[in-house]
Amino acid sequence: MSSFIQRFFAVPGTAALLAAAFCLNASATDLDVPDGPVGDADCLLYLGLMRGHLMVGHELFNQGEHDAAQTHSKHPGDELYAVLLKSFEERGARGFADELSAHAAAVESGGAEQVRAAYADVMDAIRRHEQSVTATPALVAEVVVGLLRVAADEYAIGIVDGRLENAHEYQDAYGFTRVALEWAGQVDRAAFGRVTERLLAIDDMWPALVPPNRVPQSASRLYGTAAEVEILTLRLAGR
Repeated sequence: MSSFIQRFFAVPGTAALLAAAFCLNASATDLDVPDGPVGDADCLLYLGLMRGHLMVGHELFNQGEHDAAQTHSKHPGDELYAVLLKSFEERGARGFADELSAHAAAVESGGAEQVRAAYADVMDAIRRHEQSVTATPALVAEVVVGLLRVAADEYAIGIVDGRLENAHEYQDAYGFTRVALEWAGQVDRAAFGRVTERLLAIDDMWPALVPPNRVPQSASRLYGTAAEVEILTLRLAGR
């Protein structure tokens, strides 16, 4: 059993976090899709991971990094979407497979106007599904911590001993952290103001979206931030 798996067995939402990690490192054919629908927190986590991929891909496209943008634009459909199919059925939601496919095709074609329109469509579709869940502060806290933990593991693959090893995983970590920051900013400031401050404080971990060969940072900062955020939000879950 890998150290990654062992580390997550004691964490609430373990099943979803493990599945998310497998999704990020395996093809769709290798993915062990859950037998049934996932809960609200896990649903928002997966949707957030998809948004993170798409956000990064869109920024890369706008920077002229079209090959990298294509990879990120395909991952939500190839790796994550299948996990939510039964949840969509249970919730009476139509899903957004068509929007994902249209966006990936637009990025591949390279047309800027088509990409902008397709990106807006797929992000709107994802947000509609997010809005179908009642996002209490306690639920948002769980999602934010989950996103940060996955981001930390991605960063640990991307940056090793201050050197770039995998740009894609480094970029994934950026996208997932940005989505966590968005979630924190949508909740009552009295509850999440300090969380937002913690997330803004680690922005220097990504000096550029296309990273240089040396990045003098460590995933331990992200792991530490996830732990801090969990502690700051414990009272929201009545713990």
